[in-house]
Amino acid sequence: MSTTGTVKLLDFGLAKQTAGTDPAQTADLSQTMGVTQPGTIMGSPAYMSPEQAQGRPTDARSDIFSFGAVLYEMFAGRRAFSGDSVASTLGAILYRDPAPLNAPPALNAIVLKCLAKSPDARYQTANDLQQTLERASPGSDSSVTDLVMRHPRALAFAVALMIISVGALAIYRKGANTGRIDSIAVLPLEMRSNDPEADYISDGITESINNSLAKLPSLKVIPNSVALHYKGKSADFQKVGDALGVQAVLTGRVAQRGDDLGISIELDDVRNGKQLWGQQYSRKVADLLMLQNDIAKEVSQRLRSQLSPAEQQKLTLGSTGNPEAYQLFLKGEYYSGRFTKEGFDKGIDYLNQAIAKDPNYAEAYSALANNYINQDDWFITPRQAGPRARDVAKKALALDETDAEAHVALAIEEQWYEWDWAASEREFKRAIELKPDSGDAHGYYSWFLPPMRRNDEAVAEAERALRIDPISTGLNGNLGSVFVFTHQWDKAIEQLRAAIDLDHGYWFDYCFLGRAYEQKGRLPEAIATFQRGLTLEGNTELWSGLGHAYAASGNKAEAQKVLDHLKELSTHSYVAPYNVAVIYVGLGEKDEAFAWLNRAYEERSYTLAEYLTTDARLDTLHSDPRFAELVRRIGLPQ
Repeated sequence: MSTTGTVKLLDFGLAKQTAGTDPAQTADLSQTMGVTQPGTIMGSPAYMSPEQAQGRPTDARSDIFSFGAVLYEMFAGRRAFSGDSVASTLGAILYRDPAPLNAPPALNAIVLKCLAKSPDARYQTANDLQQTLERASPGSDSSVTDLVMRHPRALAFAVALMIISVGALAIYRKGANTGRIDSIAVLPLEMRSNDPEADYISDGITESINNSLAKLPSLKVIPNSVALHYKGKSADFQKVGDALGVQAVLTGRVAQRGDDLGISIELDDVRNGKQLWGQQYSRKVADLLMLQNDIAKEVSQRLRSQLSPAEQQKLTLGSTGNPEAYQLFLKGEYYSGRFTKEGFDKGIDYLNQAIAKDPNYAEAYSALANNYINQDDWFITPRQAGPRARDVAKKALALDETDAEAHVALAIEEQWYEWDWAASEREFKRAIELKPDSGDAHGYYSWFLPPMRRNDEAVAEAERALRIDPISTGLNGNLGSVFVFTHQWDKAIEQLRAAIDLDHGYWFDYCFLGRAYEQKGRLPEAIATFQRGLTLEGNTELWSGLGHAYAASGNKAEAQKVLDHLKELSTHSYVAPYNVAVIYVGLGEKDEAFAWLNRAYEERSYTLAEYLTTDARLDTLHSDPRFAELVRRIGLPQ
């Protein structure tokens, strides 16, 4: 309410997006958590229903929840669910109940029923809610009458707001049934096969169709990472479309028997609740490429009626015309996505085979670049990973300059290995220009910014990445890591705990949570966190964190055991020198610490570009002239 007494209704968190919104008018991506972000899982974080927050299908009852959140805030003077980050706010929505209002029982009961976690426990329609509000109006309950006498506009505004919300839904439904389709979600195809590793077929077809459609102008395509939340779930296409804020949904099934595939594809119009197109295919596994191209072109034509020659070219730009190469590419992507040493090795083998079949296969080069990036300083040395990633990323871009993933890979390589900060930032910005809804582009860019002493921008970029996919394990942890880089320990702990709540098995989050606990002086929790991470993955960065935490707690004997373990491990597998240096810092042995940091410099370790000036564990080295000299040689801002 303004100082003049005029009520200004800015946003009340409806789950559905009005069709026809001009992306050019909404692309500023406001940093305010309370503003609905276009092109993402729809909803203002503080007002999203639990089913929205989890990416599950929604209906009118989701809007009842959002309406209840606004009512609660109006009467309480505070939000029903809040936190310092998007993830913590969503966590509150999912797992915490708001405190009862200091209001008459009838009103309190209405609001809390709106905010029930289960849709079945809420009012089922806006009409039900309206009738209940009318029954609670002055005259039916003296306590409500007293409230209205004390707050003359309160209940009247509540009823008015309810009417506005119902009207908004009516406008949505009316507007949604007209005009061409401008948005689509390609849901993961259901795979039916006796082969436990056959998912590469359905996952690959889904992603390929998604990437092809995303190249068309004026068509909003939900990122594949967001749509993947529906994998393995049976859901009504209209509810899914409403939840994702799109006008069309593509679904399908793949059945495999030996080399034979049976594929069923369906394109549905969410607005009118009808099927636009459906097709049954019987193909061989070797015909996957032709199948993917056929589906992408057919869907595009259904959405755009007639594709121009330029649009048809965009559908296949960077792809291949070789069916064998395409199948090998899908296998390479599938195994690389396992993020294990064995998976990376298999991925490289398949991707190289794909390139051998088609030397002009840009997407295969791009995937290979990202494979090397993801192994850098973990499974292979920087001198192996860096030049290889750079070489294949440049080949990908020579074939298709619009490949956003290749620009991201090159940006990372320029930062981590070349230490060319200006070139790195140019590549990040180009990737984001090409693909504004790329969580990877925004996420990796948020890691680039803290060493540049641009902390506020780093946090904003990490939050922007998270808005693209609010329930992504990786992007939730990414924001937490940026809080660690920027020394915001309380926010880091809250964010990383929320990320781990989403996925207890993602080991990388434990690295940063342990570091945040240690900097807060919570050493027993830090040690326990690193130990928990090591039960999931024996990565040397977790061992390094544990060794330093032991040293910081005064347990030098255990710290030395960890140090000895890493040195023994380095005799037969790669150990990043930085991870050894960190333990020596904790033990107070500066000469040894600098010796290992110089080894990291010689190997051009990514840890120096990313951690050297952001890691609080190295603060005791800052007064040593050798530290300033190392920063100077790398070229980081002093």
